Amino acid sequence: MIYFAETHNKKIFTTGAFLQPMKVKDVNGNDFWIWAVEKFENSSFYDGDEYNPSEVAGSLEELLINKSK
Repeated sequence: MIYFAETHNKKIFTTGAFLQPMKVKDVNGNDFWIWAVEKFENSSFYDGDEYNPSEVAGSLEELLINKSK
């Protein structure tokens, strides 16, 4: 399990998404930094089909909902 700790205000753009550094903790309390999607800019794809998920959600099921349909 990974626990959110903090974000940094620097953001970068990659093809179709804005990324933001996020500091997280693992179950042992170790800190590490990851790039997290802050916002999707263009369409995303899964197995060749358009797939546009939410950037954030209250559950994994909600996060995986394809807003393109």
